[in-house]
Order: sequence, then C-alpha cells, then structure tokens
Amino acid sequence: MTENGIIHEYFMLYNEKGEPIRGDLRFQRTLEEKPVIIVCHSFMAFKDWGFFPFIADRLANPGYIALSFNFSHDGVMGDGDRITEFGKFERNTFSKELDDLRVVIDEVWSGQIGGGIIDRSKIILLGHSRGGGIALLHASVNALVKGLITWSTIDTFDRWTQHQKEKWKNLGFLPLVKDSSVSPLKLGIDLLKDLENNRVKLDLKTAASRIQIPWLLLHGKTDVTVPPHESENLFAAANKSMADLILLDHVGHLYSAATRDEDNYQTLNKIIDLTIKWIQQNIK
Repeated sequence: MTENGIIHEYFMLYNEKGEPIRGDLRFQRTLEEKPVIIVCHSFMAFKDWGFFPFIADRLANPGYIALSFNFSHDGVMGDGDRITEFGKFERNTFSKELDDLRVVIDEVWSGQIGGGIIDRSKIILLGHSRGGGIALLHASVNALVKGLITWSTIDTFDRWTQHQKEKWKNLGFLPLVKDSSVSPLKLGIDLLKDLENNRVKLDLKTAASRIQIPWLLLHGKTDVTVPPHESENLFAAANKSMADLILLDHVGHLYSAATRDEDNYQTLNKIIDLTIKWIQQNIK
C-alpha cells in the first residue's frame, strides 16, 4: 500500500512460543539500504494507537525505514484498533516484551524483514514511556543496536505501592481501575512475579550505565504521568559522551497529541524534528 509517497507493508512474526507479533514497515521507494527505526509502543498502547502511525510516517519521510509492531501480549487482536484480548493483556510481562523485541531485531538482522532495503548496520530503537524502558534494556545488551531514543521514559518498572502489591498477590491480579464496568483490564500475577524475580535484569538505571551507543533522552517538563526526573535519573547513570538529554518546556506525556485536535500535532512535530536532527548528527 502506498500513501503520500510512503510504502506501507505489513508483516507477521512468531515468538518462541508461537505467538504472533504483527508489525508495519513504512518507507519511501529506494534503491539503497537505509537505517531502520524500530518503534516500541507504550503501556496500554499499540502500533496503530493514537499518534504512533503518524510518528512512523514522519520518520519514513526523511528516508529512514520505520518499523512499528505490537508486542504479542498487548491485547490487540490482529491489526485491530483497540484492546479486546483481555486474557492476553493480563498475562503480559516485561520479559515477554523483551523477548518479542529480540525476535523483531533478529528478523531484521537476518533479512527476513526489510531485506534489501534496511541497512542492518544501523538499527535504531525508539521507545515511548514503558516502551522506552524495554528499548533501553535491550540496547544495553544487544550489540546489533546502534542507536537509542527514549521519549518520556520510565526509570523503573516498579511503580506500585506495597499495599497494591499485597492486594495483587491476594487477588491474583491487579485491576487497572476500581470499577470493572469502566475497564476490564487487569495486570496478572505473572507481571509482579517477573518484577520480583528479575530485579537485576529489569534494572533500568544499571542498564543506562551500560549504554555505549548514541542515546537521546527526550522528556517534557510538565509530564505528570512519568515525571521528567526519571529521564534525568537515567541520564545521571549514563555515559555522558554517548547520551544527550533534552527537557522541553510546556510539554506533557502525550505531547498534546492524545488526539490530533489538541494542537494539530504541532508539539509532536517539533519532537519528531528534534529526533530526526539528532539521528542525522549522531548515527553516521
């Protein structure tokens, strides 16, 4: 499919347990291989949620290959536009998302995805919020990744009080809202076990200290969902010769782009422009 000069191709992979990982490639027709930017969506989002398709289109415009995908347990059926697989969502864990991202990167490297158009020596990860944490962890241990961009990212996966964890253990799940008629979504007990059993593997500040590739941390100063000090904490642990931190005035967690009507993506466009400029300067 082609729209506004951008070719849009769909793909489907399977993780080691045979669960589907659906994704999209966006690119301009090209005779040469180009860097790929793999976009990791945030919590309760997915590749077709909100501003993610717009981000992928914009990244494809200056000549990059934009790859977006759904984590296998984000709860979206097929290429749907909402979370409907509540059981899958409940069974999700941080480690499952890490495994899914590894499968995507391995298939890019093998040429199974984007063969002939992707420059495999220039694999860049871009993650928003929790997706930024997943991207950071992976970039800290995978030598195939050559650039890292984290937007409004978390500095820890441990975001619950002890009282919430006790309730979680007693119920076997943690509801996202008190009224299940408003949202039936739950966090399963496997997520809490993953957090408690893999604290070293999931430690984002330690991962930040291991990054030895160009890394852009971008965060809005008025973000109340993930406060900007979380990116500042990661930057404090990072190799300053490799990392750049940009804090933006009057910018929140969703960049005034929860819907396009907020500011017609003006704030989001500025963030994408900053990101593209940084890639051009740092990923040679």
